[in-house]
Amino acid sequence: MVKGVAAFLSRTFLLIAEPRVIRIIMFFIYGIFAVAGYFVIVKPSASIINVLGEDLPVIFGAFLTFGGVVGLLAVLPGIWWLERTGLISSAVGLLMYLTVVLSTSASSLGFPFAMLILLFLLIRWMEIRRYQLAPRG
Repeated sequence: MVKGVAAFLSRTFLLIAEPRVIRIIMFFIYGIFAVAGYFVIVKPSASIINVLGEDLPVIFGAFLTFGGVVGLLAVLPGIWWLERTGLISSAVGLLMYLTVVLSTSASSLGFPFAMLILLFLLIRWMEIRRYQLAPRG
């Protein structure tokens, strides 16, 4: 039983396009975007409502959720044209978050943390910007 599970996990891991570890990390990042966006839509915080009003939090959450879901679907198989869509949507959501952070001055770490994530998305964009699909070996 253990050998069967190990063999399944090994085969599944090999289905992920190279570089596998980076893609798995990106998969979790996109998952966090999707979950965060969902919670912004369902139950936005008072500070987000104070800055963006009643309607814009739904748009903010939609950008994060859409970017996260599209990124989740695209990153592991290496569908870079689709992942770029997720990157753009996630970046727009992060820019909206930066507006909230700058307007509320709620946290001294909120702005630098969001900027780091935004720069990380920019690095990912630079890695995949010229290609449609990950090369298969």
